[in-house]
Amino acid sequence: MRPGGRRAPPTARQPESSDAAYAEAIKRLARQPQSRAALALRLARLGYAEEAVRRALERAEADGYLDDREFAASLVRRRSAGRGHALIAQELRAKGIEDWAADPALAAMAPESEAERALSLGRALLARKQPATPEELRAIVGPRLSRRGFSNGLVYRTCLTLSDEWQAAGAFDRV
Repeated sequence: MRPGGRRAPPTARQPESSDAAYAEAIKRLARQPQSRAALALRLARLGYAEEAVRRALERAEADGYLDDREFAASLVRRRSAGRGHALIAQELRAKGIEDWAADPALAAMAPESEAERALSLGRALLARKQPATPEELRAIVGPRLSRRGFSNGLVYRTCLTLSDEWQAAGAFDRV
């Protein structure tokens, strides 16, 4: 046991065996989809030899268990509701997804829907706050949308739209 009551990670019983590495890879993929790079790193940390890992991953890809394009598409679908293009692209890179696998998934994100998501998130933020001025509105919405990976231009346009909506509704006058 490790300090804090955590168990030590299991180690490879047959470090040179691609069959053992394959079985471990399939077990891990059954629990949670992973990128090829993340799975390779995990198998290496468990003590499997580099050649065994390479062959196991090739076999998992050939059998249809491991697919970086599908992993990227799935991650984009899950994350796109509350994040912008840039943050999702950064997460894909951090998970070891190559551009050839990430680009088609990112291209599937329609720019119009990203603008709608930013506007929806901005409205949700303003539902909890009551800005007194357009400047205060921008100070509330702008940084939060930027941190979620929306481009500066989209953040600017979203703040203008929200400011116009609040101005038209007379919300700034009521505060």
